[in-house]
Amino acid sequence: MSYHIEATKRAALAFLLGAVLVGGAFGFTADRLVTRDRVCPRWGDEQAMRRRFGDELGLSDAQRAAVDTILAAKHRAIAALVLPMKPQLDLISDDATRRIKDRLNTSQQATFDRMYTEMKAQKAREAEGK
Repeated sequence: MSYHIEATKRAALAFLLGAVLVGGAFGFTADRLVTRDRVCPRWGDEQAMRRRFGDELGLSDAQRAAVDTILAAKHRAIAALVLPMKPQLDLISDDATRRIKDRLNTSQQATFDRMYTEMKAQKAREAEGK
């Protein structure tokens, strides 16, 4: 009987740990969404983020150019790593989108669709600019 209690305690602890991790991830994501306009004039605007980074550090033009080169190389390397996983990532995102929409009322779904369309258009514009 004590083995059953220990297994139950472990399961409860695992559940609580999972809940804390998921809550932390959601909290971080919500914070990024709420504060993004204060951090950067336009979310996803890489040039504005780099400009702010350089301004806050007081970088010279030469330092800014070097940092831009480093960050561009970093983004290319990450994109190359992610490319083979993109179909799986898209499936995960599409599933999450569908599951979220299933929980929204008609009015919320319309707003969600608008937000989703805007986000897709922004990503397309960013992809064209690179």
